[in-house]
Amino acid sequence: MSDSSLMANIPFQNIKEGASSIGQVQKLMVFLEKYLPEFPKGRSLRKSSEEDISQDLYKYLQRKQSYNDEKIEYPFQFQPETIQRQKSIKGHKRRADIGVRINTRDIDMELIYCIEAKKLPTAKSGNDREKEYVLGNYGGINRFKQNLHGLNDSGDLLSENGVIGYVQADDFTHWHTQINSWINAEWGDNELLKKVYFNTIGKLESNHSRLSGGQVKLTHYWIIME
Repeated sequence: MSDSSLMANIPFQNIKEGASSIGQVQKLMVFLEKYLPEFPKGRSLRKSSEEDISQDLYKYLQRKQSYNDEKIEYPFQFQPETIQRQKSIKGHKRRADIGVRINTRDIDMELIYCIEAKKLPTAKSGNDREKEYVLGNYGGINRFKQNLHGLNDSGDLLSENGVIGYVQADDFTHWHTQINSWINAEWGDNELLKKVYFNTIGKLESNHSRLSGGQVKLTHYWIIME
């Protein structure tokens, strides 16, 4: 068969530009759900600070990206303290706890996902920072709502991002009820967290209105610290 005949049988017109980036966030979700349950085992993190846990989590995820049970290399690169730049706004740069970059044949280290991490509880009851998973200048969800987090390198908003909860007291059901009560009192019931499952880890989803309009979808992963 001639080269021209071979070329005629290859459906180039069906290959979308940037095809290697399609579905990568969904693949990231599969990766996180597979490996997050193993993270706390043997680490004695219950009394650790939020920053120390996030540092350990970053190193763990980065290692599992290459060295895992499947013996494959995922195209994700995890970056701690990822700078978040808002377009045309000067001042102090914000940083997401963990950024996820994609490295494929036609996409070079593009930031596709931002993760904010919070301890549960974030502070003692009655403390000004008690509701920090949701509210305040350091509020995990609030930062996404205010367009401070969930930005790619060009300052464009990412439609999906994540929040990881380090559960150091009580259980998933307690925090689902508590956090939803804070959300409902502040923003109404349209932005409540919806349970997907509570198992070795907890997975929940929520949608929130942004300051600039539009919505951001957040996937929440809760991990019991041992």
